[in-house]
Amino acid sequence: MILLFLAPFNVFGQAVENEKYLWFDNLIGQTNSGVFKGVRYTNEFRTINEKHQFFQTTDFRTGSITYMGQDYFELQMQYDVYLDQLLVMNGALPNRPIMFFDKQGVARFSIEGHSFEHLTYTTSNEKKSGFFEVLLKNESLRLYKKHSRKIFKRTDAQNLYYEFKDGHSYLLQSGSTYYPFKKVKELNGIFPEYRKEIKPILKRHVALKNSDTDAYVRAVLNDVLALKPIPKKDAL
Repeated sequence: MILLFLAPFNVFGQAVENEKYLWFDNLIGQTNSGVFKGVRYTNEFRTINEKHQFFQTTDFRTGSITYMGQDYFELQMQYDVYLDQLLVMNGALPNRPIMFFDKQGVARFSIEGHSFEHLTYTTSNEKKSGFFEVLLKNESLRLYKKHSRKIFKRTDAQNLYYEFKDGHSYLLQSGSTYYPFKKVKELNGIFPEYRKEIKPILKRHVALKNSDTDAYVRAVLNDVLALKPIPKKDAL
């Protein structure tokens, strides 16, 4: 089912063409206006524990989005990591409809302080795209994290259900070139001329390795950048 969302002032909903379209007027705190489309979302994966496919929690949380060049704020949003789909819900309507956005129209979004961007890039002649969390930005480089989920089908005596295992990788952007990596030690291949300097940097921040992987990657990369290196073009 196709859903249309409109954002001027008061929130209201109405069925149009046999309930094919839903109109949203003035999402909370919205002062700008614009119209955008989305497709009705249905979760096909039954879970019975905390091993779900969503970013951090199954709850909808307050967020913002830049969609089709227009900014929207104070939306109730959720990120389905497994399907790489951004969801939005209007709790003002009785049936609390949920839709997912056309990813190609999403430039960026933020949920509870976590910022994401939609990227399309090519590595080793393979084109990839999706939502990436922004971990670090400076004048020369950007560090992104790609969240992922691996699905497992489970059965017990009476029920079929699913569990999802968390995964992630990182993406370093320098200009128009992208360098994917999974482990910090792979920075040696991206900055080969600084192999000797990177080794003590890794040891310096080793305490973060098991407690906060993202902080560990950021700390190491910041120290590497202090050396003013230029990523190797053929590091991929």
